Amino acid sequence: MTPDEARHLVIEGINYAAYHETDFSLHDSDKNRLFGSEHYSSGRPVYEPSPWAEGDFEEKVAMLLVWANVLNRSVAAFTEAQRLLEGEDSIIGRVIRKAKNRKATDIVPRTKFSRS
Repeated sequence: MTPDEARHLVIEGINYAAYHETDFSLHDSDKNRLFGSEHYSSGRPVYEPSPWAEGDFEEKVAMLLVWANVLNRSVAAFTEAQRLLEGEDSIIGRVIRKAKNRKATDIVPRTKFSRS
């Protein structure tokens, strides 16, 4: 698995957890921030700012990664992808390290984010 393939796999896992647990998927801008370059361009219109980009982005995404790890616990490639990226000095590397120190029980499932 290449680093870019690993990034894509982890980002899509995080995106699935975001939608599954909160009903707010990641925007392309969130995915690009995690990827480290302009990689995603879905063409979907953006009507509201991403709830993930506001505040502490890395903390929010680390929470999503904890959920993604639960949802993908039987997917060996998901764990392998994180292992490959964990040591990187990048946003995704920091997010993986932050999520590693948490348990799913530390987070309330189905947390709903609201816009003020």
